[in-house]
Amino acid sequence: MKKILLVSGLLLVFVSFQSFAQQQWKFHVAFEDATGARDTIWFIWDTTATLYGLDTALGEKPVSLNYSTFNVWTNNKVNFDYDTIKTLAIPYTESFETTIEAINFELPITITWDSALLHADWLPPTPVGWVNYARIDNDYFFFWNNNGLAHQYDMTLSDSVTAPYEGNGDPWAWQDWVHFPMDIFLIQDPTLQVNEKIENIKTTLTAYPNPFKENTTIEFYLEQKSFVELSVFNFQGKKVETLIQKTLIKGNHKIKWNEPDQAGKPYGFAPYIVYLNVNGTSIQSIKLIKY
Repeated sequence: MKKILLVSGLLLVFVSFQSFAQQQWKFHVAFEDATGARDTIWFIWDTTATLYGLDTALGEKPVSLNYSTFNVWTNNKVNFDYDTIKTLAIPYTESFETTIEAINFELPITITWDSALLHADWLPPTPVGWVNYARIDNDYFFFWNNNGLAHQYDMTLSDSVTAPYEGNGDPWAWQDWVHFPMDIFLIQDPTLQVNEKIENIKTTLTAYPNPFKENTTIEFYLEQKSFVELSVFNFQGKKVETLIQKTLIKGNHKIKWNEPDQAGKPYGFAPYIVYLNVNGTSIQSIKLIKY
C-alpha cells in the first residue's frame, strides 16, 4: 500500500510540474516576393533555449543558401559566426532584436504573421504578459507605416503588409536596398504603456492635398496655448525647413508649404516628414509626398 501511495504521489508531482511548465512560444514571419517565391524566419522562446551557441534541438542552426533563389536569413543574437540561420531560439528572459537579410527577390514583398500569438495565453505574466512591442523597421517603413510617430510598422495592429503598396509611384520606394536589411523587434516592454499615455496627449496633424504637386496646407489643433515647433525633414533625416517656432494660442492653425529652400531652389520630388513638437515634446508626425 505504501508503495502504491508513493508512486501515486510521484505521479501527481510529475503531472503538476508538467501543468505549470512554461510552454514554448513559436512565431513565424513569412515573406513572399512578386514572383510567388517564399521563405520564413522563425522566432522561438523556450525554457530550454540558451543565449550563447546554437539550440539545434529547437531548429536553430546554419543553413546552406541557394544563391539563385529567394532567401531570407538572420544571425545568432550573440555569436555572429552563425550568420545564415532561419530559426532564432532564446530564453524567455531575452528579447528578439533581429536583422533580416534577403537575396534574389522582386518587389513588392508581402510579409505575414499571426498577431494573435503576440497575445498568447501561455506567455509569462511578467514583465507585461504579451508582446506589446512588435515592429518592423527599415528605410521604407520609416515613411510608409501604420505608426507614424515611431516610423516603424506596428505588427500588433495587423497580420500582413505589402511593401511597396500597390500604386506607390515613388521610384525610391522600389529600390531593393530600401527594404533589406530589415529589423524585427519582438519585446515585452513594461515602459511602453507609460510612453503611450504621453503620446495620447496629442493634437491632430493633417495635410491636404497629400500627395501634392505644388503646395500643401498643414493643419493642426492645439488643446491649449503652447510653444510649437513645426519642422520638415527629408527622407535622409535632414531638417530642410522650420515652418513654425513660436508660442501659439489654443485652437486651429494652418500653414501652406512649398517654399524654396535657402538656396532659392524648389524642393525635389520625394517623401518628407513633418514633425510637430509641442512644449519641447515630439507629439505627432505626418508623411508628405511631393510628386
